[in-house]
Amino acid sequence: MAAVPPDDFRCPISLELMTDPVILATGQTFDRVSIQRWLDSGEVHCPMTKQMLYDTKLIPNYALRSLINQWAETNGVVLKKPEELTRSRPPKVTSKNLQLPLRDEIQTSVVEALVKQISQGGMMQRREAVRQIRGLTNEGQEAKLCIAEAAAIPLVVKCLTCGDPQTEEHAFRVLLNLSVDDDWKVGLIAEGALEKIVQALEEGSMETRVHAAVLLTSLAIVDVNKATIGSSPDAIPALVKLLVYGNLRGKKDATTALDNLCRYPANKARAVAAGIVPALLALLKEGRSDTAERALVVLDLLSTCAEGRAAIGQETAMASLVGQLRTGTNQSKENAAAVLAIICQNSPQATRLVSRAGALEHTKPLLLHGTPRAKRKASALIKCLKDYSP
Repeated sequence: MAAVPPDDFRCPISLELMTDPVILATGQTFDRVSIQRWLDSGEVHCPMTKQMLYDTKLIPNYALRSLINQWAETNGVVLKKPEELTRSRPPKVTSKNLQLPLRDEIQTSVVEALVKQISQGGMMQRREAVRQIRGLTNEGQEAKLCIAEAAAIPLVVKCLTCGDPQTEEHAFRVLLNLSVDDDWKVGLIAEGALEKIVQALEEGSMETRVHAAVLLTSLAIVDVNKATIGSSPDAIPALVKLLVYGNLRGKKDATTALDNLCRYPANKARAVAAGIVPALLALLKEGRSDTAERALVVLDLLSTCAEGRAAIGQETAMASLVGQLRTGTNQSKENAAAVLAIICQNSPQATRLVSRAGALEHTKPLLLHGTPRAKRKASALIKCLKDYSP
């Protein structure tokens, strides 16, 4: 009786066993031939999610291909050779161009041994194997492909919450090094890394939580990942919690991650619902110019949605923002003016609070010494204040 492939190994379009799995910009995986035929027919939406495709680049899913190959070998299934396989990979490293004999074969065997060490070894062996894989991620694209094709990434992802701080740090560094390239950013999310990253962000030590925030910042640079991370019910709340209770580095990295995520419109309301505004306002009161600047950048983003304006437009918030106009850095003054301008344009009550706090006096210098953007925001705020009739 012929072996039946797992559903995850089947192409969602053809329902056949995939031989060259690739990731679409939406994060869905298809067999290259099937999805390319779909795109060539003029389709502009993902066949699974129905999302509009603003990028039709296909990213090889090397880890899944490796798992399929292992399954096929175990079950005696002969796979068709993918037509696009050689075109989807960078040129193979050889002894001729590296001046090292059989470098690619040696590297592959090393990675396979490390994968076995992670899956079967004890804590010390696992830690050392992940450390060595971390080193390999610094050796270029060929080494990264070896790591992916050996199915190492799912094992490294599991190490994010293994309980050993050193192993966890090495694992985060592996994924962070991989995420330098945009193709890997999408691939890591497609590999299911998000669940473990969020778990580490919620349950890990402070150092582990900081590592998780940094990795989410890197992954969220890609728009499709912004949507995927934001739709996780726990990701944004966990970052807000780190923003509230974290150490200084944790607060900075959480703010940066939330900055990236809130550049995707739907995530702004999610962040507001998670309590981001009081947390950011608390940073303004701490008196540190660097954290205040970061907080104001995010408040500026949040002020462009109704939920954000409602949360920011409270009396204590207005006083803090006017305080930044008075004593903040030039960047803080600019962003404070931007936030106050849009809040006042949408709320007469907020305009009254801002006016009473003396904002007009502290905004005028921006017209003389600010950047072009600062001058525009200051002009808009001053107009609101002058139009206000108590």
